[in-house]
Amino acid sequence: MLMALINLAVLLLAFGGLARVCPCNPGQPSFIGRDLADNTLYWAMGTLLYGDAVALYIHAGAGLFAPHDASSVAKAILGGYGAAARLPLLVQVLLIIVAIDFVQYWVHRLFHREALWPFHAIHHSPVDLDWTATYRNHPVNFLIYSTGVIALVRLAGFSPAAFLIIAPFNMVFGTVVHANLNWTYGPFRYVLASPVYHRWHHAIDPAVRDHNFAPTFPIWDLMFGTYYMPRGALPQEYGVEGVPPHFLAQMVYPFRVYAERFGAWRKASARAAAA
Repeated sequence: MLMALINLAVLLLAFGGLARVCPCNPGQPSFIGRDLADNTLYWAMGTLLYGDAVALYIHAGAGLFAPHDASSVAKAILGGYGAAARLPLLVQVLLIIVAIDFVQYWVHRLFHREALWPFHAIHHSPVDLDWTATYRNHPVNFLIYSTGVIALVRLAGFSPAAFLIIAPFNMVFGTVVHANLNWTYGPFRYVLASPVYHRWHHAIDPAVRDHNFAPTFPIWDLMFGTYYMPRGALPQEYGVEGVPPHFLAQMVYPFRVYAERFGAWRKASARAAAA
């Protein structure tokens, strides 16, 4: 936990300093944004609660497909005894990054559909979009989009060492793309997701934010028609209308939306039955 706090402090200083030098949105606070306290709570929740979620998914999956030997199957997968573990470690790392990115692209698109949007809207709600928004995820969103996808890819039996290697990359890259930076990567804009590329995804305009779903490789957006990064322009406004401003209310928000939808559906059904 101490090391995690040190990492958080280093990121705060690094991205705060960079936002002073090359901001995408100069009027936005560089160090202490209005969402810092809530985003820190999200970070703490993720650090404390989600650590063993991948193993739980794999044990549950093993129980479904091998109910009489679930423990051994789960242990083999988590130990890296699948076919994928026989590949060179660097190949495994590249395959994991590409596979996770491809699956997350499609899961991310699903979260932008009406059914799952209330959960994902929490991540889009910061008005001062900065690197701390990386951690701003409703538990349901996190357990499906992040942990669930990693567990799915891990079923191939990759070596645990490969996942350890990509962990620092994921941590740093996720914060970079959310940072308040005007980086586009120039000619490499189609190769790696940049801060400007991802900030367009967080634009308050729904027509704009339904683009740039790829976490790391924009190739998926280019292939499937969801790439958006106009030259010479920078996104300016972020957030989502209707999402409450603070942590506890945001935990409840998606369930309140679903309750309201259910209530509206019941009323419409009652009117239809009475007609």
